[in-house]
Amino acid sequence: MRTKAYKNVQNFQAPTFGKMLSRVFVVGFMCFGLSAWLNAKGIDTSNVKAGFNAFKTAKKAAVGGTFNNIVFKFKKGDDFLAQLEGATATMDAMAINLGDAAKDASLKENFFSLFKKDKKGNQPIKVTFRNIIAGENTGTILAGVTMNGRTQKIPMQYTIQNDTLTAKGVLDVLDFGLEDAFTKLAKACKDLHEGVSWTQVEIHFTAPLK
Repeated sequence: MRTKAYKNVQNFQAPTFGKMLSRVFVVGFMCFGLSAWLNAKGIDTSNVKAGFNAFKTAKKAAVGGTFNNIVFKFKKGDDFLAQLEGATATMDAMAINLGDAAKDASLKENFFSLFKKDKKGNQPIKVTFRNIIAGENTGTILAGVTMNGRTQKIPMQYTIQNDTLTAKGVLDVLDFGLEDAFTKLAKACKDLHEGVSWTQVEIHFTAPLK
């Protein structure tokens, strides 16, 4: 019996440091994921806001705006991750709102009026949110933006601070076949923009969490 016990002790192999570290990492990751899932909050869907920043002048000064009557449709779920996956935001291009009636009229005439119309004669802009990757109070969203009859995938970064999710991304209007519209707008606004109009537009939305 002593000899057998001695052999069993000799044949015993202690876990290597690498294996132990891997186990600790897996357990820690599972605990973090479970904690994040248990503490995830849902979106206050009645208070979601979206907008954009266009840019002008050589200093790339921002011109903020939004659209009236944006229609948000969120998925059912107990947390914002489930609600956002596949959610949509739809707006009418001609419902532009820069907070200045004269600027709104100029933008409609020189840019948005050139958008392709759908079968109903509307000029919709639609954003679909997918492929959400969540970290600790930060993450990414892939936004499928459709306008002028074309769809482009726009990466967005989001952060969560003070129970508010803020997401931002940048698109280029030339990727949507809007070369003629952009040229017309840049010409109409040449003096106001000091000769420089940018094709990049920052899109963003904020969503309170509860």
